[in-house]
Amino acid sequence: MIPLTRTDGTSFLVNPDRIELIEETPDTVITLADGKKLLVRETATEVATRFHYYQRSLHVDARFGGRRAYDPPEEMDPAQYEHPNRGRIRAYGENSKG
Repeated sequence: MIPLTRTDGTSFLVNPDRIELIEETPDTVITLADGKKLLVRETATEVATRFHYYQRSLHVDARFGGRRAYDPPEEMDPAQYEHPNRGRIRAYGENSKG
């Protein structure tokens, strides 16, 4: 959800996936998929920027590599300790004996 402000100053949240069209006439009018129109204080560029950040926040968890804030601490990483039931996996490259 992205926060927006009505012309009377009240704020509300809108589901950006429901936005069909954003017009500046000179006020910003957002048309939703069901045909409902919302008049907001933000410019079309501000709404688009908030939409962009919303989309990025959804895809942050889909990235590869690196540690995330909710990952377990590195000292609790299973690769750091031996487990008797885990088989040893070795990668052999072109220069390795094997």
